[in-house]
Amino acid sequence: MKKQIVLIILTFSLSAVFAQRDPQFSFNMFNHMANNPGFAGASEKICARGIFHKQWIGFEGAPSTVVFSGDMPLKKINSGVGLNIIKDNNGFNSNFYMNANYAYRLNLADAGDLGLGLGIGFLQNAIDGAWITPDELNSSTGSPSDDPYIPEKESHLAFDLNFGAFYQMAIDKYNQLYAGLSITHLNQPTITMKSDVKANYFARTYYLTAGYNYMLPNNLIQLRPSIFIKSDGVTNQYSVNVTAMYQQSLWAGISYRFSNDISIMAGTILKDNLHFGIAYEITMNELGTAGSVDVMLKYCFSLSKSQGKTNYRSVRYL
Repeated sequence: MKKQIVLIILTFSLSAVFAQRDPQFSFNMFNHMANNPGFAGASEKICARGIFHKQWIGFEGAPSTVVFSGDMPLKKINSGVGLNIIKDNNGFNSNFYMNANYAYRLNLADAGDLGLGLGIGFLQNAIDGAWITPDELNSSTGSPSDDPYIPEKESHLAFDLNFGAFYQMAIDKYNQLYAGLSITHLNQPTITMKSDVKANYFARTYYLTAGYNYMLPNNLIQLRPSIFIKSDGVTNQYSVNVTAMYQQSLWAGISYRFSNDISIMAGTILKDNLHFGIAYEITMNELGTAGSVDVMLKYCFSLSKSQGKTNYRSVRYL
C-alpha cells in the first residue's frame, strides 16, 4: 500500500514537470543576464553575478536555485558577450542550464542604446526516483527502487536557444530608464527519458521587464520602480518592485508578486564596486512555510583606467 502511495505521488509530480518552467527568484531587476541575452555588454564593464535562492524554508527537499552570470563589452565591434550557468533543484527533478550569449549593440545617440542578443547552449534534465522514497519503505519487503514504474536516476541533454532585446537610455546624469523583452527555450527543447515517463519539454517562456531610475530633488535618494512579467503561454507571473538607493551605497526595496508573495530586500555597495544583497520572500498562503531567501553577490570592473573625474552610471546596469 505504501508503495502504491509513493507511486501516485511520483506520477502526479512527474505530470507537473512535463512542461518545465524556468526558476524564479527575487533579484530579477539586478540580473537581466539570467533571461535576456540582449543585456550582454550593456554595463560597459566586466561583471560577474551570483544568486542563491532557497524556496519554502522549512520544507525538506524544497526547491533551490543557484545562478551565475557574467558579461563584458566588445566595444571595437559594438558587441557584448556573456555566460549563464543555472542549477535548479526541485524535488526529484533537477535542471542545469548553460548558455553563451552574444549581443550586437546599436548606439541610438541621444535615443539610448539597444542590444539584440542570442543565447546558445544546452540544458540537462535529471530525475532521481529515489528522492521521493521515505527511508522507512526500505524494509524487508523490498526497496521501492525495485518497482519498474518508479524511475531511477536518469540524465539527458538538449540543445537550447534564447533571444532577447534590451534597451536603455540615460536621460541625464542621475535619471535612466530601461526595458527588456526576451524569449527563453525558443526551440522548446524536448527530453525523453528511458523509463516509461512521457517526454519532458521546456516551454517557450516570454519575459518583459522595465524600470526607471529617478533621483529625488535632495540628490540623496534615488527611487527605482520596476516591473517584471513572465509567461509560458499557460501561466503568467507579474511582479512590481520599488527600490530606494541612498547616496549610491545603501539600498532597500520591496517587491510584490501577484501570486500573493511579498519580498523585502536590502543591500549595500562595498568598496571596489562589490555589491551584496539579501531578500526574504513572504509566501501569503496556508502551507506554513517560513518563506524563501535570496542572497546576491555582484562585482564589476573596467579594464580601462579612468582619466580624471568620471560620470555616475546606474548600478542597475552594472
